Amino acid sequence: MRYFRDLGADAHLLRWRDDEIGSNSHFIPENDTWNLDKWKPYVHKLPIDGSYYSLIGNPKKLRVPPTKKFLKKHLSGYDAYIGSGLTPSILNRCGMSLDIFYPYGVGIEEVGDRLIRLLLKDGPIIKRSVFAYIRKKQIIGIRSARFCINLDMGLTRQTFEELGIDFIRLAIPMVYNRETMEDSVPIESVDDAKKFDESTFKILSQSRHFWLWDKLFSKEEWEKRSKHKEWLIHGFSNFLKEVKDDRSILIFMDYGKDVDASKKLCSELGIEQNIMWLPQMPRKNIMQLLKNCDIGVDQFSKEPGALWGGTGWEALASGKPLLNSLGFTHEEYHKTFGHEPPPILDVKSPEDIAAHLIDMYRNRDKMRVIGEKSGEWFNKYNGIGLAKKWLELLSS
Repeated sequence: MRYFRDLGADAHLLRWRDDEIGSNSHFIPENDTWNLDKWKPYVHKLPIDGSYYSLIGNPKKLRVPPTKKFLKKHLSGYDAYIGSGLTPSILNRCGMSLDIFYPYGVGIEEVGDRLIRLLLKDGPIIKRSVFAYIRKKQIIGIRSARFCINLDMGLTRQTFEELGIDFIRLAIPMVYNRETMEDSVPIESVDDAKKFDESTFKILSQSRHFWLWDKLFSKEEWEKRSKHKEWLIHGFSNFLKEVKDDRSILIFMDYGKDVDASKKLCSELGIEQNIMWLPQMPRKNIMQLLKNCDIGVDQFSKEPGALWGGTGWEALASGKPLLNSLGFTHEEYHKTFGHEPPPILDVKSPEDIAAHLIDMYRNRDKMRVIGEKSGEWFNKYNGIGLAKKWLELLSS
């Protein structure tokens, strides 16, 4: 919305009633801007849930779904609609459709993501029936969208192809980097703040800890879901052994189901004194941290055709070198998307992580240049440059 308004469009953000529930609360506008008063007039809270409650009601509380008339009353009045999640199926219920649909989840949420595939295959019969119905409605809504946008050439591409739905290979302008932020570092602990200030090399990994094998999935499937945070811990440990610098730190967020396992692994490797644990924080504060760090980290997926997630975009938007597993060769990326990839520090193993960290630590000018090129690439192929392409698409 902010990019569109910067470009002169009368864009508004419609928020679902349940956008502040659970993990979604991390992404509310208040957590993403330093200028809330400037943008607040264009942000509107709907009396409608963005969950399956708007499709089938809430059986546990004996609530029926909202009527079509109610949905249309609160959703009408705009020239064009962009949405993700269950927006396609909710709009479809009242005879409306999206102009642009973009999936936020790998495999398309409620359609072909790995959890849905598992539930529809082996889940309890009632749950299978409910999600089969939701999936059917979601597919109808997606088919009615004027354009579908997708950048993931792995499971998401496979799902679109299974449905026979074409998509345009574009990313989502999901990180806004045109605000002036406060210079202070958002660390409340006095000891941690001192440790941060005195450190010589700072690596930030803000994504959730999600790497211990969930036996619901086969080992092969789990390797594609895992963020492989353990690779980063082992790679950082080997980096410390090589450079022998006790003032290098790896910063984690206390976030994700495998936090305790990560802490245990750090302890076993004897590197806990070089690890800083911070509470999960708003993106605007994460961007402050990144501004004062040397390296940003996304995830290390074994999914073919995978790129990077939100944490990767945050690092690129901040003009920092990004550690990430790129599911393409350089040539494959160029052929698929028609332009060069950002200067990713590509990772296929813990050894790659150690090698990249050692290289950046010892070659600070090289690290600075990679960071500058990352920021330039972001502004051209994401950010304001990408927002222009989205607006051109809407007006085509």
